[in-house]
Amino acid sequence: MLQVRVRPGGEDKIRNFFPWVYKSEIAGYSRKPIKGEHVVIRDAGGHFLGYGYINPTTNISIRVLSFNKAEKITKDLLYKRVEDAYNYRRRLSINSNAYRLVHSEGDLLPGLIADVYDKYVVVEFTTYGMFLMRDWVIQAIQDILRPEGIYEKTNEHIQKVEGFRSVEGVIWGHVPEEVKIWEHDLEFWINIPQGQKTGFFLDQRGARRFIRQLVKEGDRCLDVFCHTGGFAISMKKAGAGEVIGVDSSELALHMASKNAELNQISGIKWVESDAFDFLKEMHKSGEKFDIVVIDPPSFAKNKAAVESAMRGYKELLIRALHITKPGGYIAVYSCSFHIDLDHLMKAVLLASHDVRKQVRVIGISFQDLDHPWLLQMPNTMYLKGLYLEVV
Repeated sequence: MLQVRVRPGGEDKIRNFFPWVYKSEIAGYSRKPIKGEHVVIRDAGGHFLGYGYINPTTNISIRVLSFNKAEKITKDLLYKRVEDAYNYRRRLSINSNAYRLVHSEGDLLPGLIADVYDKYVVVEFTTYGMFLMRDWVIQAIQDILRPEGIYEKTNEHIQKVEGFRSVEGVIWGHVPEEVKIWEHDLEFWINIPQGQKTGFFLDQRGARRFIRQLVKEGDRCLDVFCHTGGFAISMKKAGAGEVIGVDSSELALHMASKNAELNQISGIKWVESDAFDFLKEMHKSGEKFDIVVIDPPSFAKNKAAVESAMRGYKELLIRALHITKPGGYIAVYSCSFHIDLDHLMKAVLLASHDVRKQVRVIGISFQDLDHPWLLQMPNTMYLKGLYLEVV
């Protein structure tokens, strides 16, 4: 097995269970590395640090799967990790038939995402090394969950960076294009092939529940970047009056409308529009809302994009503050690791200063518990939400 020596600065992180080794942290190899092969990671003195797989062409060159010298990377280890992930979700007693089964590094399986939608599993391989262990993963999922079908989602950008290619589609059994799931007292249609991520924002389950607690009978509510209607439908179910859902995707709004109909909910206006333009128009026309939800896609996919993302958040919050009634609520979320809670609070402060309105924080949320994050790896805690009262 290839031996990889890590520079002194990088070895301390690995000893503290950080599962990435960057290219710049590698001091040398025992031979020329082969992309995707399993490696032994050692410190400068040759002492064991962990087992992982390598892609020497990428910035994150090694993903660590085991810090235990007696626990080598085998089919049995992958099986146990999937089984442990499944048992963890069972202990959570999630009030839904849809959940994240494997959350990459959060489940000690870097490079693997797997979501369950009723009787079906959607998988995504995000690294070359994990893709090479694809058959092991699929077999484990088949044996442990006994699904009726498994669908593989692909990300063209990730595959280009990692240097592998797979074709999106059903890879085992059968998977219908649309699957019906339930969450608490609501049902949703999920379009697996065409939906964002693996089909639904499962990580916002707790946030949708929290928002419902803020709704008073007859409230006027706005869901910006509404996707397939999770927040909008939740607010209407909780007793809201007029609800508007805004998204730039025609497909997302079509699914949102179907989801409202599925739950026998009327009174939601679905608007296809750019969110920034729509908020600007609402402000210009003097519209007011009791609750405004802002759940944008990732504005910062890397550190270099943080400054631009902050401008975007500030503009969204300025518009939201203008159109939210005194005593009303704003919920704003970031799904990027690079935009943390401090960034969100700073954007709120800047917007609050510009519009001369004071806000009070009434809640904070993170990704739901089936998307676990490691204390030793801050990168795994990506989703945060701030709940603000305009005072």
